[in-house]
Amino acid sequence: MNPPRFTSAEEASAPAPGPWPLVLVRACAWGLLVAGWVGVGALALQLAPGPAAGLGLVALWLLALGGAAALRGPTSMTPRARAAALLATAALTAAAMWAVPRSGGSAGLAWLGAALLGWALLTALASGVVRTLRLQQPTLPRPPVASAALGALAAALALGDPADAWALSWRLALLALLTSAALVVLQARARPVLARPGCRAGLFDCSLPAWPAGAWSDPLQWPTLLAGLAMLPMMAELPLMATWCRSDAIGPQAMVWLHLGAMFGPAWLLQSSLARWPLARLSLVCASLLGIGAACVLWAPAPWDWVGLAAAQGAAWGLAWGGLLWAPARRGRAGSSPWVAAAGYALLTAAFGALIESAGARGAAVAHATLGAAALTAWFIATLWRLKPSAA
Repeated sequence: MNPPRFTSAEEASAPAPGPWPLVLVRACAWGLLVAGWVGVGALALQLAPGPAAGLGLVALWLLALGGAAALRGPTSMTPRARAAALLATAALTAAAMWAVPRSGGSAGLAWLGAALLGWALLTALASGVVRTLRLQQPTLPRPPVASAALGALAAALALGDPADAWALSWRLALLALLTSAALVVLQARARPVLARPGCRAGLFDCSLPAWPAGAWSDPLQWPTLLAGLAMLPMMAELPLMATWCRSDAIGPQAMVWLHLGAMFGPAWLLQSSLARWPLARLSLVCASLLGIGAACVLWAPAPWDWVGLAAAQGAAWGLAWGGLLWAPARRGRAGSSPWVAAAGYALLTAAFGALIESAGARGAAVAHATLGAAALTAWFIATLWRLKPSAA
């Protein structure tokens, strides 16, 4: 990785910020990502005429996020300019978010469109702060598993009951304002980076890694790749899960906590040993968890069908993500654009919305069952392929 260049000798000789600002900035960025993904989806599903339109707005948010993260500005800004951009964007986003349920109808959808664009830009600005501070560290920092878990905790507190649009809107508005203020303070000593060293994903400076270009040719990597894709339907359907499970005495707040805890808890608890896992072990664990989640959603009685799915496939995503963070060789080529990944995420989210529109909860169950079956099949094929030479 090439060293960053600075705008002046004075800036280049300034002392680098310590590790704690980077830890907290990463937590702020992850909190914005998780809360925005679920919060935008929850409001969109309540205002839009159907799941396809609602998740189409989430897809638009993902496209906006990828486009904003691909810009050079969030990284090359001076601290003063970025502080002004953070505060202005947060104020406008909070105002739009607060107005969404209070307008309703087409006006509410218009305010939601403004809010999702503002939230995407705010998340991209946070990503720029993360990358700038990370490039100024004297040594390569640890993968941000703990920071992501802390950000998910803050997001869970802000989300609360995703079905309560009025309360959700003001909590998200407050989160945007508080997070932007924290980012302004934490990035005060950050120096603008003019050069753009290669990174395997533009979002959060490699914290959300892109999949390797040729990974799909290796069946042993399919379980981890499919576990990474499991995040898309799970985040999209989390507001719907709260509705589906409400009649089964599972509170919406409990579903949010369970879902986010499964995604980030195991990866945080196992992060020390996860760094030493070979690909074969990681693939076996991910395939098993995806398969368990599929079995739960297909055959377990309510409410354990969706609870088991959220716990098992959420943990599969978290372990796949954490394992890839500790394995740079499996994280994709340097310089990959977040726009490409965002476009793929948006396309899959829109397709999932169409599936929910036509088949409801059963369609979601089929999607998760397909992920589990594909992961287990790929693992068995890879295992037989590895045993073939020794059998001969």
